Amino acid sequence: MQVIFRKWTFIITVGAILMVLFYGYLYFSESGKFLSVSENLNGILLSILTGAIVSSSIYLANTLLDRWIAWKNNFAARFITGYFVNVIISLAICLASAVLFTNIFPVNVFGRGLSVNDDDVIWKIGILMLASVFIYKIIYALLYSYQHYAVAQIENLQNERRQLELQFEALKAQVSPHYLFNSLNTISSLLFKDLPSAEQFIRRLAQTYQYILSTQDKKYVLLKDELEFVKSYYYLLRIRFQQQLDLDINVPSGIMNTKIPPLTLQMLVENAVKHNNLSGDKKLFIYITAQDNTFLKVINTKTESSKSINSFHVGLENIKRRYQFFTNTAIQIKDDEKFMVSLPVIHSATEFAEHKFSA
Repeated sequence: MQVIFRKWTFIITVGAILMVLFYGYLYFSESGKFLSVSENLNGILLSILTGAIVSSSIYLANTLLDRWIAWKNNFAARFITGYFVNVIISLAICLASAVLFTNIFPVNVFGRGLSVNDDDVIWKIGILMLASVFIYKIIYALLYSYQHYAVAQIENLQNERRQLELQFEALKAQVSPHYLFNSLNTISSLLFKDLPSAEQFIRRLAQTYQYILSTQDKKYVLLKDELEFVKSYYYLLRIRFQQQLDLDINVPSGIMNTKIPPLTLQMLVENAVKHNNLSGDKKLFIYITAQDNTFLKVINTKTESSKSINSFHVGLENIKRRYQFFTNTAIQIKDDEKFMVSLPVIHSATEFAEHKFSA
């Protein structure tokens, strides 16, 4: 309420001051004298009243025009329409006030030489209104543009921060002590029975960590790079689970250079392993394929669930929220005989962001 009161006080004050200045100019141009409070008190008070009415009316009209014609989508149309509407309002109120006050009061309250029947005075009022409204519209447009730019910049920074937070959450999940502990245990067991495999395991492990660390500040990576990382990660899983895990990648070359948030496919593969029981004769199959070059599908068979699926939901939510920065197309999840996550193919990672935050 206090903010609204201050805004209206400012609008009325500015309008009143400008109208008094216009009255002073007209009075000087017709009489050759400066305004005197004692001699022109009534004219000054009526100018203040007229200025308050004009400024309030113009503000209300602009508020309605902002709703009907958006500056962002129709800048030129909004400027031109607002200019002519404001000119018509200001001229109509000024002339109507002059006629009304002249007829109400027995003497010419605005001083000698100032009459609505004088064409010269009418032309001067018209020129003053045209010029002043034009300057006002330029200032109004500049203030709007600056405000919109500032809001867009703040939104961009906020989204950048949210995106980095989501990537940090994904990163923490991949460099967790549990992941490193399992990897070291596998290396320890391989050193005594299969030295070449241990060496290859260490190389692949180093590649996965190199990829994780190199993408921690990236919004997206190429799909082909993400798939290479998944292959290295699958090698590590294959050493641990032997023949109980099988990963098949069949992705057309036409979408290899599309974009994908880093660690997305790896999180889905890891969750498939984490939430299915790989023991005895229970084998887990994971397929990564594409449908019509529009959706990238990660499908896994289902065995007995080995753990709570709460963490799975957390991982999926992380992926969903990261995809929202790049596309309006939602991720699709299907949980039937097989579990399937369909990821929209992102051909241009900046197209959606530019459309969303454009001024």
